[in-house]
Amino acid sequence: MQYAFVITKIDAFVTENAGEVFRLTLIDFRERNICLLGGVDQQINIQTVKSQVLPMVMLADQMELQPDDNVTIPATALVSVVPIAASAIKGVLDAGKAEEILQSLSLKAC
Repeated sequence: MQYAFVITKIDAFVTENAGEVFRLTLIDFRERNICLLGGVDQQINIQTVKSQVLPMVMLADQMELQPDDNVTIPATALVSVVPIAASAIKGVLDAGKAEEILQSLSLKAC
């Protein structure tokens, strides 16, 4: 399954466990924390997302919904950024149409 998120802010980048775990905390348009994990030998997802102009639409093939409605995306997830200009995504957010774009991008099955 593919999950789509509209990311509006990068909140924090931290390393844990003596530099063994990398965590990039993002905020989506629903004000949820989206925690993107990485490791010493796997930081491509974090680096890709950190270099984007916000807001952006991010896709992930794995996620864990936490009890507090926040989301964790493991380092093993395939993460990509949808090539839509930040200004266009801002227009979608301003028009209150973010849910519609997420529904169109979250693919269930072929």
